[in-house]
Amino acid sequence: MKETWRLVRRVVEDGDIVLEVLDARDPEATRSVEVEKIAEELGKRLLVVLNKADLVEREIAEQWKSYLESRGMNVVYISAKYRLGTRKLITHIRALAPRIPATVVVVGYPNVGKSTIINYLKGRHVAPTSPKPGWTRGEQLVKAKSWLTVLDTPGIVRTKSTGDLALDVIRGLVDPGTVDDPVPYAYALLKRVVKHNPDALKEAYGIESDIDNALVEIGKVKRRLLKGGRINIEEAARIVLKDWIVGKLRYALPPPNV
Repeated sequence: MKETWRLVRRVVEDGDIVLEVLDARDPEATRSVEVEKIAEELGKRLLVVLNKADLVEREIAEQWKSYLESRGMNVVYISAKYRLGTRKLITHIRALAPRIPATVVVVGYPNVGKSTIINYLKGRHVAPTSPKPGWTRGEQLVKAKSWLTVLDTPGIVRTKSTGDLALDVIRGLVDPGTVDDPVPYAYALLKRVVKHNPDALKEAYGIESDIDNALVEIGKVKRRLLKGGRINIEEAARIVLKDWIVGKLRYALPPPNV
């Protein structure tokens, strides 16, 4: 982990502005206080980007924007996937740039949409995008515009498990395709999702179920069966983890004290 944060510090040093990309469904869970501290220590300008804003109500996005701004942060909410609010992103970057041309460092946990944002800034696909955690490898320096260079830092913002399995999924520490036992992660994630959005299972899978039986019901809907017609719980769990990544599972967590 020490080597990880040395790398983060090195790439932040190379930039003028740090874009910290968060998942608008749960901004606090996807914030990296360590990145924010490094940016402050190095005197870099920080822009918090609440991505995937299409998955939450606008009121919630506005609440998070106000909450973070009240703590002295520059904030913009967007949906990079659907190009919503992305012009505001460009406006914010240019306004924050201490000089032109400027270099932006894009940081954030896996699957918050960093590569999609870079693709937008460039105007064509220059960084690979995938729902698989850690798909991109190595730093990528991208000439996005005549006045803007973007430094992509895939996978460098990571953290140790807190013991909260749902949080591990949200922070991109769990690869649905390779995790040995996806069931406890999927169970914990569903529990968190349904806590904040009681209709999430119906919205995503058309089912009404308690958490204890949710994976069985999802397996039935998705026809993930073993020999003899038994439900393949493990495959159902992997579907749940993937559905979180692609935005099929949603909830909107309001900021504290709202």
